[in-house]
Amino acid sequence: MYPENQVQLLELPEIKLVGLYVTSPFQGHLPERVEAMKQEFYKRKDEICNIIHPERYISPSFSSEVLFTYLICMEVEELSDVPEGMIGFTIPPHRYAKVKSKGDPYQVIHNYLDANGQQNDRRALALEIYHFENPVWPDEAEVLLPLQ
Repeated sequence: MYPENQVQLLELPEIKLVGLYVTSPFQGHLPERVEAMKQEFYKRKDEICNIIHPERYISPSFSSEVLFTYLICMEVEELSDVPEGMIGFTIPPHRYAKVKSKGDPYQVIHNYLDANGQQNDRRALALEIYHFENPVWPDEAEVLLPLQ
């Protein structure tokens, strides 16, 4: 494991995910909607088949100037059996900058990218990886930003 605040560059292969999502406008965003979706995910995660890493979940996210979408998913081997009301999708291979930080991990990565002449790929999904045993933001989350 890399020390806190040390950015690691890595490549990830294709990732298949199944889970729940919530989309909301930035203006008037209600954090309790994300929390309600997370509670539903905890209740329903055992419905997901072919899980690769049962000890953790992945929260992809993306945003535009108006909307924010946040997902809570399990990584799976295949997308053949997506439970009703859930979404299944594949993230293509990407290069990422990854960090674990007690401060704002997104700011740590953006500072690193700025200092090293690199850019975040804003069209791709950012990933947050949490372990069920201690899903504390930001202290225990691994944050991965896709690179151009």
